[in-house]
Amino acid sequence: MSEEIVGVIYPVPSNLIDRIFKEGKDVFIKHPTCFKKLKPGHRVLFYASQEIRGIVGEATIKNIDFLKISEIYKRYRDRVFISEEEAKAYSRPLDSRGTGVGGARDIKFLVLELQDIKKYDKVVKPKRFITVGGKYLTKKEYEEISGKVF
Repeated sequence: MSEEIVGVIYPVPSNLIDRIFKEGKDVFIKHPTCFKKLKPGHRVLFYASQEIRGIVGEATIKNIDFLKISEIYKRYRDRVFISEEEAKAYSRPLDSRGTGVGGARDIKFLVLELQDIKKYDKVVKPKRFITVGGKYLTKKEYEEISGKVF
């Protein structure tokens, strides 16, 4: 029996996390990985990667879309947590060393419009490593995590 999915955990570089919690950026975009089971009302937990390496907060998904870079910034403008230039750099093909090369690909991004954004008072270390693609969040996992911060 599979456990009920109530959201997802996505990694965000530690240096960008304050854009969501302090600057009020309420549109999260990423390459579409770990998304097929998501729906409005589900939670997104933010795993601050790099130096923090822990879950630092959450939000509720208000709307889910798939848009090209130009469409994202026409619709959401400065609400997106990364700039259009950062999104273009993020979408460049990688060479064998993992370095972005060439022009940005005109691909669709997963676009999550968020609400009820909350930063946790303390960092919660996940039981398992969170990959760059993210990880679905089960009801049981969410209850364990929220019990440590609320």
